[in-house]
Amino acid sequence: GFLGSGKTTLVNYVLTHHHGKRIAVIQNEFGDEIKLEGAMVVGAEGDQRHEWLELPNGCICCSVKDDLVLTLEALVERRDSFDYVFIETTGLADPGPLINSLWLDEDLEASLYLDAVVTIVDSKYFLMALAEEKEEGAINEAQRQVAFADVLIANKSDLVTNAEFKLLEERVRDINVFAPIYRSEFSVLPLEHILDVAAFDIKNALNVDATIDSAPADADCDHTHCDHDHAHSHDHGHGHSHASPSPAGAKANPHDSRIHTVSVRVEGSTDMASLKQWFAALLWDQDVLPTCTMYRLKGIASLHGDPNKYIIQGVRENFDIQASGEQWRDGGKEGAEERYIKLVFIGKGLDADVFRKAMTKILKLR
Repeated sequence: GFLGSGKTTLVNYVLTHHHGKRIAVIQNEFGDEIKLEGAMVVGAEGDQRHEWLELPNGCICCSVKDDLVLTLEALVERRDSFDYVFIETTGLADPGPLINSLWLDEDLEASLYLDAVVTIVDSKYFLMALAEEKEEGAINEAQRQVAFADVLIANKSDLVTNAEFKLLEERVRDINVFAPIYRSEFSVLPLEHILDVAAFDIKNALNVDATIDSAPADADCDHTHCDHDHAHSHDHGHGHSHASPSPAGAKANPHDSRIHTVSVRVEGSTDMASLKQWFAALLWDQDVLPTCTMYRLKGIASLHGDPNKYIIQGVRENFDIQASGEQWRDGGKEGAEERYIKLVFIGKGLDADVFRKAMTKILKLR
Protein backbone atom coordinates (compact mmCIF):
# COMPACT_ATOMS: atom_id res chain seq x y z
CA GLY A 1 0.00 0.00 0.00
CA PHE A 2 0.92 3.60 -0.56
CA LEU A 3 2.17 5.68 2.36
CA GLY A 4 -0.72 6.53 4.70
CA SER A 5 -3.13 4.04 3.14
CA GLY A 6 -3.74 2.11 6.36
CA LYS A 7 -1.34 -0.84 6.25
CA THR A 8 -0.15 -0.33 9.81
CA THR A 9 -3.76 -0.03 11.01
CA LEU A 10 -4.55 -3.36 9.36
CA VAL A 11 -1.48 -4.95 10.96
CA ASN A 12 -2.56 -3.67 14.37
CA TYR A 13 -6.01 -5.14 13.79
CA VAL A 14 -4.54 -8.52 12.86
CA LEU A 15 -2.20 -8.55 15.86
CA THR A 16 -4.59 -7.37 18.56
CA HIS A 17 -8.15 -8.51 17.76
CA HIS A 18 -9.53 -11.95 18.49
CA HIS A 19 -10.52 -12.93 14.97
CA GLY A 20 -9.81 -16.64 15.41
CA LYS A 21 -6.98 -16.76 12.86
CA ARG A 22 -3.38 -17.76 13.57
CA ILE A 23 -1.33 -15.32 11.52
CA ALA A 24 2.38 -14.57 11.46
CA VAL A 25 3.11 -10.96 10.48
CA ILE A 26 6.46 -9.99 9.02
CA GLN A 27 7.49 -6.35 8.93
CA ASN A 28 10.60 -4.68 7.64
CA GLU A 29 11.04 -3.31 11.12
CA PHE A 30 9.01 -2.50 14.21
CA GLY A 31 7.93 1.10 13.76
CA ASP A 32 6.66 3.49 16.39
CA GLU A 33 3.09 2.82 15.26
CA ILE A 34 3.32 -0.84 16.31
CA LYS A 35 3.46 -0.76 20.10
CA LEU A 36 5.17 -4.09 20.64
CA GLU A 37 8.17 -5.29 22.55
CA GLY A 38 9.91 -8.48 21.55
CA ALA A 39 12.91 -10.57 22.46
CA MET A 40 15.81 -10.90 20.09
CA VAL A 41 16.41 -14.38 18.75
CA VAL A 42 20.09 -15.10 18.21
CA GLY A 43 21.02 -17.36 15.28
CA ALA A 44 23.24 -20.43 15.44
CA GLU A 45 26.32 -18.35 14.61
CA GLY A 46 25.45 -15.58 17.03
CA ASP A 47 23.89 -13.34 14.39
CA GLN A 48 20.79 -11.37 15.31
CA ARG A 49 18.29 -11.91 12.56
CA HIS A 50 14.77 -11.76 13.85
CA GLU A 51 12.71 -10.18 16.55
CA TRP A 52 9.67 -12.17 17.64
CA LEU A 53 6.62 -11.65 19.76
CA GLU A 54 3.89 -14.21 20.34
CA LEU A 55 0.56 -12.54 21.09
CA PRO A 56 -2.51 -13.53 23.12
CA ASN A 57 -4.72 -13.80 20.01
CA GLY A 58 -2.51 -16.55 18.61
CA CYS A 59 -0.57 -14.39 16.15
CA ILE A 60 3.19 -14.01 15.81
CA CYS A 61 4.94 -10.77 14.90
CA CYS A 62 8.51 -10.56 13.69
CA SER A 63 10.75 -8.10 11.92
CA VAL A 64 13.15 -8.74 9.06
CA LYS A 65 16.67 -8.25 10.34
CA ASP A 66 18.38 -9.83 7.37
CA ASP A 67 17.07 -11.56 4.29
CA LEU A 68 13.33 -12.18 3.90
CA VAL A 69 13.88 -15.77 2.77
CA LEU A 70 15.88 -16.46 5.96
CA THR A 71 13.03 -15.00 8.00
CA LEU A 72 10.51 -17.23 6.22
CA GLU A 73 12.72 -20.29 6.68
CA ALA A 74 12.89 -19.54 10.39
CA LEU A 75 9.11 -19.19 10.48
CA VAL A 76 8.65 -22.52 8.74
CA GLU A 77 10.44 -24.16 11.66
CA ARG A 78 7.56 -22.86 13.82
CA ARG A 79 4.85 -23.75 11.32
CA ASP A 80 2.72 -25.46 13.97
CA SER A 81 2.17 -22.00 15.51
CA PHE A 82 0.46 -20.31 12.56
CA ASP A 83 -1.66 -20.90 9.45
CA TYR A 84 -0.98 -17.73 7.44
CA VAL A 85 1.88 -15.31 6.91
CA PHE A 86 1.35 -11.59 6.24
CA ILE A 87 4.32 -9.73 4.79
CA GLU A 88 3.97 -5.97 5.13
CA THR A 89 6.08 -3.94 2.75
CA THR A 90 7.09 -0.32 3.00
CA GLY A 91 4.90 2.30 1.39
CA LEU A 92 7.01 2.62 -1.75
CA ALA A 93 8.11 -1.00 -2.08
CA ASP A 94 8.02 -2.61 -5.50
CA PRO A 95 6.20 -5.92 -4.88
CA GLY A 96 7.48 -7.56 -8.08
CA PRO A 97 10.74 -9.08 -6.77
CA LEU A 98 8.97 -10.23 -3.59
CA ILE A 99 6.25 -11.98 -5.61
CA ASN A 100 8.85 -13.78 -7.71
CA SER A 101 10.80 -14.83 -4.60
CA LEU A 102 7.73 -16.47 -3.08
CA TRP A 103 6.15 -17.73 -6.28
CA LEU A 104 9.22 -19.36 -7.79
CA ASP A 105 11.30 -20.40 -4.76
CA GLU A 106 11.03 -24.20 -4.90
CA ASP A 107 12.48 -24.70 -1.41
CA LEU A 108 9.88 -22.45 0.20
CA GLU A 109 7.13 -23.71 -2.09
CA ALA A 110 7.15 -27.06 -0.30
CA SER A 111 6.05 -25.42 2.96
CA LEU A 112 4.49 -22.10 1.93
CA TYR A 113 2.62 -20.92 -1.13
CA LEU A 114 1.86 -17.42 -2.31
CA ASP A 115 -1.83 -16.82 -1.67
CA ALA A 116 -2.32 -13.24 -2.89
CA VAL A 117 -0.94 -9.74 -3.15
CA VAL A 118 -3.18 -7.37 -1.18
CA THR A 119 -2.99 -3.64 -1.88
CA ILE A 120 -4.55 -1.04 0.43
CA VAL A 121 -5.49 2.33 -1.07
CA ASP A 122 -6.62 5.58 0.55
CA SER A 123 -10.07 6.25 -0.92
CA LYS A 124 -9.79 9.96 -0.19
CA TYR A 125 -6.45 10.72 -1.81
CA PHE A 126 -5.60 7.79 -4.05
CA LEU A 127 -6.89 9.37 -7.25
CA MET A 128 -4.40 12.18 -6.66
CA ALA A 129 -1.62 9.63 -6.21
CA LEU A 130 -2.61 7.83 -9.41
CA ALA A 131 -2.61 11.08 -11.38
CA GLU A 132 0.69 12.35 -10.00
CA GLU A 133 3.05 13.32 -12.80
CA LYS A 134 6.49 11.71 -12.68
CA GLU A 135 9.73 12.55 -14.40
CA GLU A 136 10.40 10.94 -17.77
CA GLY A 137 11.03 7.23 -17.25
CA ALA A 138 9.96 7.26 -13.60
CA ILE A 139 7.26 4.91 -12.32
CA ASN A 140 4.11 6.02 -10.54
CA GLU A 141 4.32 3.78 -7.45
CA ALA A 142 0.60 3.98 -6.74
CA GLN A 143 -0.24 2.68 -10.22
CA ARG A 144 2.34 -0.09 -9.94
CA GLN A 145 0.99 -1.33 -6.61
CA VAL A 146 -2.51 -1.53 -8.09
CA ALA A 147 -1.09 -3.40 -11.09
CA PHE A 148 0.39 -6.14 -8.91
CA ALA A 149 -2.68 -6.56 -6.67
CA ASP A 150 -4.83 -9.69 -6.44
CA VAL A 151 -7.11 -8.01 -3.87
CA LEU A 152 -7.68 -4.27 -3.33
CA ILE A 153 -8.86 -2.72 -0.06
CA ALA A 154 -10.34 0.75 -0.52
CA ASN A 155 -9.73 2.08 2.98
CA LYS A 156 -11.24 5.27 4.46
CA SER A 157 -14.23 4.77 2.17
CA ASP A 158 -16.39 6.70 4.65
CA LEU A 159 -14.55 9.88 3.64
CA VAL A 160 -15.79 9.86 0.03
CA THR A 161 -19.19 10.09 -1.62
CA ASN A 162 -20.62 7.23 -3.67
CA ALA A 163 -19.86 9.20 -6.85
CA GLU A 164 -16.25 9.73 -5.77
CA PHE A 165 -15.87 6.05 -4.92
CA LYS A 166 -17.28 5.02 -8.29
CA LEU A 167 -14.71 7.23 -10.01
CA LEU A 168 -11.94 5.64 -7.93
CA GLU A 169 -13.23 2.17 -8.78
CA GLU A 170 -13.31 2.96 -12.51
CA ARG A 171 -9.75 4.29 -12.45
CA VAL A 172 -8.47 1.26 -10.53
CA ARG A 173 -10.32 -1.07 -12.93
CA ASP A 174 -8.60 0.65 -15.83
CA ILE A 175 -5.26 -0.41 -14.34
CA ASN A 176 -6.19 -3.85 -12.99
CA VAL A 177 -9.26 -5.72 -14.18
CA PHE A 178 -8.57 -8.82 -12.06
CA ALA A 179 -8.60 -7.74 -8.43
CA PRO A 180 -11.85 -7.49 -6.43
CA ILE A 181 -12.26 -4.22 -4.51
CA TYR A 182 -13.48 -4.19 -0.88
CA ARG A 183 -14.43 -1.07 1.03
CA SER A 184 -13.19 -0.60 4.58
CA GLU A 185 -13.06 1.92 7.40
CA PHE A 186 -10.02 2.01 9.70
CA SER A 187 -8.69 -1.01 7.73
CA VAL A 188 -11.25 -3.31 9.33
CA LEU A 189 -12.86 -5.91 7.09
CA PRO A 190 -13.63 -9.64 7.22
CA LEU A 191 -10.28 -11.39 6.96
CA GLU A 192 -11.93 -13.94 4.68
CA HIS A 193 -11.66 -11.28 1.95
CA ILE A 194 -7.87 -11.44 2.05
CA LEU A 195 -7.19 -15.01 3.21
CA ASP A 196 -7.41 -18.19 1.10
CA VAL A 197 -7.65 -16.13 -2.08
CA ALA A 198 -5.52 -18.68 -3.97
CA ALA A 199 -4.77 -16.10 -6.65
CA PHE A 200 -2.03 -18.25 -8.18
CA ASP A 201 -4.00 -21.48 -7.97
CA ILE A 202 -4.50 -23.03 -11.37
CA LYS A 203 -8.23 -23.65 -10.86
CA ASN A 204 -8.86 -20.01 -10.04
CA ALA A 205 -6.76 -18.99 -13.01
CA LEU A 206 -9.48 -20.41 -15.28
CA ASN A 207 -11.60 -17.42 -14.25
CA VAL A 208 -9.40 -15.29 -16.48
CA ASP A 209 -11.73 -16.21 -19.33
CA ALA A 210 -14.65 -14.34 -17.77
CA THR A 211 -12.33 -11.58 -16.57
CA ILE A 212 -11.09 -10.88 -20.07
CA ASP A 213 -14.65 -10.60 -21.36
CA SER A 214 -15.32 -7.94 -18.71
CA ALA A 215 -12.18 -5.94 -19.50
CA PRO A 216 -12.60 -2.18 -20.01
CA ALA A 217 -13.25 -0.80 -23.45
CA ASP A 218 -9.72 0.52 -23.89
CA ALA A 219 -8.39 -3.01 -23.53
CA ASP A 220 -8.73 -3.40 -27.31
CA CYS A 221 -10.18 -6.90 -27.05
CA ASP A 222 -10.29 -8.81 -30.30
CA HIS A 223 -13.18 -11.22 -30.00
CA THR A 224 -12.25 -13.47 -32.90
CA HIS A 225 -12.33 -17.25 -32.98
CA CYS A 226 -9.88 -18.78 -30.48
CA ASP A 227 -8.73 -22.03 -28.87
CA HIS A 228 -7.21 -23.08 -25.57
CA ASP A 229 -5.98 -26.42 -24.22
CA HIS A 230 -4.57 -27.69 -20.93
CA ALA A 231 -2.11 -30.57 -20.59
CA HIS A 232 0.27 -31.07 -17.77
CA SER A 233 3.29 -28.89 -18.38
CA HIS A 234 4.84 -26.90 -15.57
CA ASP A 235 7.25 -24.33 -16.96
CA HIS A 236 8.85 -21.56 -14.94
CA GLY A 237 10.20 -19.04 -17.38
CA HIS A 238 13.34 -18.00 -15.53
CA GLY A 239 15.04 -15.31 -17.53
CA HIS A 240 16.30 -11.80 -17.60
CA SER A 241 15.09 -8.64 -19.21
CA HIS A 242 17.09 -5.76 -20.59
CA ALA A 243 16.01 -2.15 -20.68
CA SER A 244 16.15 -1.58 -24.41
CA PRO A 245 16.16 1.88 -25.95
CA SER A 246 13.15 2.85 -28.00
CA PRO A 247 13.82 2.04 -31.66
CA ALA A 248 13.48 4.81 -34.19
CA GLY A 249 10.01 4.96 -35.58
CA ALA A 250 8.55 2.74 -32.84
CA LYS A 251 4.77 2.97 -32.70
CA ALA A 252 3.69 5.22 -29.83
CA ASN A 253 0.79 4.07 -27.72
CA PRO A 254 -1.63 6.73 -26.40
CA HIS A 255 -1.51 5.05 -22.96
CA ASP A 256 2.31 5.04 -22.63
CA SER A 257 2.19 7.47 -19.71
CA ARG A 258 0.17 5.21 -17.42
CA ILE A 259 -0.21 1.62 -16.30
CA HIS A 260 -3.27 -0.06 -17.75
CA THR A 261 -4.79 -3.38 -18.88
CA VAL A 262 -5.02 -4.71 -22.41
CA SER A 263 -6.33 -8.08 -23.58
CA VAL A 264 -5.82 -10.01 -26.78
CA ARG A 265 -7.65 -13.01 -28.16
CA VAL A 266 -6.64 -14.97 -31.27
CA GLU A 267 -8.30 -18.01 -32.77
CA GLY A 268 -6.71 -21.42 -33.10
CA SER A 269 -4.22 -23.61 -31.24
CA THR A 270 -0.45 -23.50 -30.92
CA ASP A 271 2.31 -25.80 -29.63
CA MET A 272 4.28 -25.55 -26.41
CA ALA A 273 7.56 -24.62 -28.11
CA SER A 274 5.96 -21.74 -30.00
CA LEU A 275 4.15 -20.56 -26.85
CA LYS A 276 7.45 -20.44 -24.96
CA GLN A 277 9.08 -18.68 -27.91
CA TRP A 278 6.38 -15.99 -27.81
CA PHE A 279 6.87 -15.26 -24.12
CA ALA A 280 10.66 -15.32 -24.49
CA ALA A 281 10.41 -12.75 -27.28
CA LEU A 282 8.03 -10.60 -25.22
CA LEU A 283 9.51 -10.83 -21.72
CA TRP A 284 13.20 -11.73 -22.09
CA ASP A 285 14.46 -10.52 -25.45
CA GLN A 286 11.95 -7.65 -25.66
CA ASP A 287 11.64 -8.17 -29.40
CA VAL A 288 7.86 -7.67 -29.48
CA LEU A 289 7.51 -4.21 -27.95
CA PRO A 290 10.81 -2.92 -26.48
CA THR A 291 9.18 0.18 -25.02
CA CYS A 292 6.67 -1.65 -22.80
CA THR A 293 7.00 -2.60 -19.13
CA MET A 294 5.16 -5.75 -18.08
CA TYR A 295 3.93 -6.28 -14.51
CA ARG A 296 1.36 -9.07 -14.60
CA LEU A 297 -0.14 -11.34 -17.22
CA LYS A 298 -2.72 -14.11 -17.22
CA GLY A 299 -4.15 -16.20 -19.98
CA ILE A 300 -5.58 -19.40 -21.43
CA ALA A 301 -4.06 -21.32 -24.34
CA SER A 302 -4.93 -24.26 -26.56
CA LEU A 303 -2.30 -26.71 -27.83
CA HIS A 304 -2.54 -28.75 -31.01
CA GLY A 305 -3.97 -32.21 -30.42
CA ASP A 306 -4.30 -31.73 -26.67
CA PRO A 307 -7.73 -31.83 -25.00
CA ASN A 308 -6.60 -29.84 -21.97
CA LYS A 309 -6.75 -26.11 -21.31
CA TYR A 310 -3.46 -24.50 -20.34
CA ILE A 311 -3.21 -21.65 -17.83
CA ILE A 312 -0.56 -18.95 -18.17
CA GLN A 313 0.52 -16.61 -15.38
CA GLY A 314 3.37 -14.16 -15.31
CA VAL A 315 5.04 -11.62 -13.03
CA ARG A 316 7.54 -9.31 -14.72
CA GLU A 317 9.93 -11.48 -16.77
CA ASN A 318 8.86 -14.78 -15.20
CA PHE A 319 6.02 -16.89 -16.56
CA ASP A 320 4.41 -20.20 -15.72
CA ILE A 321 2.43 -22.53 -18.02
CA GLN A 322 0.40 -25.36 -16.48
CA ALA A 323 -2.38 -27.72 -17.40
CA SER A 324 -5.57 -26.75 -15.61
CA GLY A 325 -7.20 -30.16 -15.49
CA GLU A 326 -10.18 -28.84 -17.42
CA GLN A 327 -10.70 -29.99 -20.98
CA TRP A 328 -12.15 -28.38 -24.06
CA ARG A 329 -15.65 -29.53 -24.86
CA ASP A 330 -15.43 -31.65 -28.03
CA GLY A 331 -19.11 -32.37 -28.58
CA GLY A 332 -22.31 -33.24 -26.73
CA LYS A 333 -25.54 -31.28 -26.62
CA GLU A 334 -23.77 -27.92 -26.68
CA GLY A 335 -21.46 -28.90 -29.51
CA ALA A 336 -17.70 -28.62 -29.79
CA GLU A 337 -16.05 -25.70 -28.03
CA GLU A 338 -14.12 -23.29 -30.19
CA ARG A 339 -10.46 -23.14 -29.25
CA TYR A 340 -8.50 -19.96 -28.77
CA ILE A 341 -5.68 -18.20 -26.95
CA LYS A 342 -6.52 -15.32 -24.61
CA LEU A 343 -4.02 -13.17 -22.80
CA VAL A 344 -4.48 -10.22 -20.42
CA PHE A 345 -1.54 -7.91 -19.78
CA ILE A 346 -1.08 -5.31 -17.04
CA GLY A 347 1.75 -2.91 -17.67
CA LYS A 348 2.96 0.34 -19.16
CA GLY A 349 3.24 1.21 -22.84
CA LEU A 350 1.17 -1.79 -23.94
CA ASP A 351 -0.23 -2.09 -27.47
CA ALA A 352 -2.80 -4.80 -28.18
CA ASP A 353 -2.38 -4.54 -31.96
CA VAL A 354 1.38 -5.12 -31.73
CA PHE A 355 0.86 -8.08 -29.40
CA ARG A 356 -1.79 -9.58 -31.68
CA LYS A 357 0.40 -9.35 -34.78
CA ALA A 358 3.37 -10.93 -32.96
CA MET A 359 1.17 -13.74 -31.61
CA THR A 360 -0.16 -14.48 -35.09
CA LYS A 361 3.40 -14.58 -36.45
CA ILE A 362 5.10 -16.63 -33.70
CA LEU A 363 2.42 -19.03 -32.41
CA LYS A 364 1.90 -21.01 -35.65
CA LEU A 365 -1.85 -20.91 -35.16
CA ARG A 366 -4.13 -23.36 -36.89
